[in-house]
Amino acid sequence: MKKILISSLFVSSLLFNACTTNHALLNFKKENIRNSNALQFTKKSDIKISNEPKVQFFASYLNKINRDLNNNKEEFLIGVYLINSKTQNFLQEGFLITLNDKEPLDKILVDEKSELIKSLPIKNPWGKYYKVEFEKQEEGSMILKLEKPNFGQTQLNFQK
Repeated sequence: MKKILISSLFVSSLLFNACTTNHALLNFKKENIRNSNALQFTKKSDIKISNEPKVQFFASYLNKINRDLNNNKEEFLIGVYLINSKTQNFLQEGFLITLNDKEPLDKILVDEKSELIKSLPIKNPWGKYYKVEFEKQEEGSMILKLEKPNFGQTQLNFQK
């Protein structure tokens, strides 16, 4: 009797579990799956003071995400969230951004409703996003650095 009961429980649990659908993939849109390499070339770092985050820094290396971009320059979409700041403008707050210790050629504020920002895998809705262009770099490592004198710095490493 005990064997029959155990085997019937096993069969019924097998039937119920085998018929379920995989709901994990329902959270991803098709365009997000196609652009999954955006996650690989997006990074985040913080500036911390006394082990408490003060600035969140996000960057996506657009040249690797979109192969159709101009290859005469390096393009990044950066996001900066200044915790407990009303302006959220890292440039007005005295922060500098460099790539391999060179200043950008151009910094363009990107509208928060832009498709470019919507496609980011990592983002902060309270931060400001900028498209930042630098001169073309040679092969190898690229260090994107955000710093403010007498405050702190953080950096993100990307491979060309």
